[in-house]
Amino acid sequence: MFRIGEFSKMSKTTVKTLRHYDKEGLLKPEEVDKFTSYRLYTTDQLIQLHRIQELRQIGISINEIGLILSGHDLDEILQKRKSELISELAHGQNQLSRIEFILKGEKTMNYSATIKELPGCIVYSKKIPLQYNVQHA
Repeated sequence: MFRIGEFSKMSKTTVKTLRHYDKEGLLKPEEVDKFTSYRLYTTDQLIQLHRIQELRQIGISINEIGLILSGHDLDEILQKRKSELISELAHGQNQLSRIEFILKGEKTMNYSATIKELPGCIVYSKKIPLQYNVQHA
């Protein structure tokens, strides 16, 4: 069994992250020392931590990881994340094409304004008085 500091070095993650995962219920220590309150981890938990880190690296939220670890459908969550990424990529591509347009020298659009005189016409207008609903208690 390894104390949290040793485990964090082995797993290349921070003690703060391990405490957060414990608080969120993602990776509970194998044991907590009754006298010192030290969190103790096992080498088997390195695999669990690696799985959590893998999911975090692709942008899966802590809540969604909790769902996955409790048996929720992994494919459903991954498909949702994939759709989000596709949307983000499309938005980024749109921004890139706008930047390219500006970089090509078209700093502003060429507009021409034309002033036209229109014949006079009658317009109907009606003022509606404002009514206030005042309720007295």
